[in-house]
Amino acid sequence: MRRRNFLRWLVGGLAAAWAGVRPRADVRAESYSFRHGVASGDPLTDAVILWTRVSGGTGERIGVDWQIATDPELTAVLKSGRFDTGADRDYTVKVDVRGLPPGSTLYYRFKIDGTSSPTGRTRTLPAGTIDSARFAVVCCSNYVAGYFHAYREIATRDDLDAVIHLGDYIYEHGLGGYATEHAEELGRVPQPVHEAITLEDYRLRYAQYKADPDSQALHAAHPLIAVWDDHEIANNAWHDGAENHNEGEGPWPVRRDAAIKAYFEWTPIRGKADGANTRIFREFRFGQLLSLIMLDTRLYGRDRQPAIDPRMEREAAQRIIDDPQRRMLGEEQSAWLGEALSRAKDTTWQVIGQQILVAAVRSPDLEPLLDPDRPAGISRKELDYHVAMSKLDLPLLLDSWEGYPAARERLLAEVGKTCANPVFLSGDLHTALAANLVPRGSEETLAVEFMAPSVTSPGFGQSLPLRRPGALSDATLALNPNLAYMETDHRGWLCMTFTASDCTGEWRLLDGVRSHDYVSSTDRRLSVAAGRRADGLVEG
Repeated sequence: MRRRNFLRWLVGGLAAAWAGVRPRADVRAESYSFRHGVASGDPLTDAVILWTRVSGGTGERIGVDWQIATDPELTAVLKSGRFDTGADRDYTVKVDVRGLPPGSTLYYRFKIDGTSSPTGRTRTLPAGTIDSARFAVVCCSNYVAGYFHAYREIATRDDLDAVIHLGDYIYEHGLGGYATEHAEELGRVPQPVHEAITLEDYRLRYAQYKADPDSQALHAAHPLIAVWDDHEIANNAWHDGAENHNEGEGPWPVRRDAAIKAYFEWTPIRGKADGANTRIFREFRFGQLLSLIMLDTRLYGRDRQPAIDPRMEREAAQRIIDDPQRRMLGEEQSAWLGEALSRAKDTTWQVIGQQILVAAVRSPDLEPLLDPDRPAGISRKELDYHVAMSKLDLPLLLDSWEGYPAARERLLAEVGKTCANPVFLSGDLHTALAANLVPRGSEETLAVEFMAPSVTSPGFGQSLPLRRPGALSDATLALNPNLAYMETDHRGWLCMTFTASDCTGEWRLLDGVRSHDYVSSTDRRLSVAAGRRADGLVEG
């Protein structure tokens, strides 16, 4: 079967039969199903994580059979086995399959007696010399804010090696909270309807997201390489708390650990949930072409964000922001990063995937950009705060590396002394963006940054009563010459292509996410040449 035909079959939600598995008389197969599809992730040259969930369990232990093969019909089986699941892991199944051939497209499926899951497709990482690698980069997939059209588009591509998700895979807010104003008309009311706080809450929220047909299509088509950001736990989280963890919601460690446990149950990621010690920073190698280093800029070592009152004098506010003791990665992760960068020296590209904006970006004065007679997507109190902050000529977003400038300079210094062709991937800002990263006191580009737009979460520009579309991005670009591109008004995804000669980012943007009909197009394409990082980004 051709890969294109397989994708059509896959996206249509069909599952082939799986013969030759011994029946079990002690299980009522008709009571079980695979309502949340299948997924794969964390590919290595010889291994991949396979994932599914069994619906219908009522407390009993369930044995789930699995197979992985070289063909969509699963006639040429490479590995097979059985995984035991139950209520202690929310009936999820995660198998770390080893001994697979490198650089291979493989197909997998799960079964309980006569009940089969959909068939998934995955890939192992290549070894040795390869010509190119291509990824879909996504973030901020807020179920209540719109349909996952970006996921659907990515699922139909047969030229991707993996999907990189940079966080905010789920959102914790309840109905009436952030970006839920259209949830009822879209038929996308959050489950549970209240804010996710307990382990059961987070499990239900993941179940809702994984039941989405576009999400299932994405996961069944490509392996996932993911890190969390804040909304998998709570908004603006750091290692000892979060802006959206309030009095009456219990101890922070209890909520954090519940969210982490649910994340590891429902995500095809290698490793284990271990509370504050949970490590999601890890590395992947695509032959001699590139090393992909994934960081945790959210929980593992992050100190609290700087607290700035817009009534402060600008100099006093800047002194708080510039605190050299404020850390983003923590000592252990920083040491690990240095070792990972050293290991990556023999690949052409050193790619650092992490959650948040790296570039230094100053905020324009918002007041001249706003129409006071137009409605805002945020409260008047929030709007007044942002306007007042913008008049201080401070960084755009203090929850990003902008709030940790001393830590950012240490990061760039580490990257600069080790890497020949460093590329940062980022998300979180709900903005399509590209930047040349220039260390403080220098005029030369050290690295480049590609930011993925959100899958559905509204951009900041959409929340402001702007006088005209694009006013915010135009004013920000004019104020920040290190920015090569910025688009705040559309959702979508980022396609990254790496070859021995260059790295290219292509922003695929959608005309909307609140209708089942949509149009997708390439808004911008930018490249950087290998060995020419000082030249920065140019039109691709």
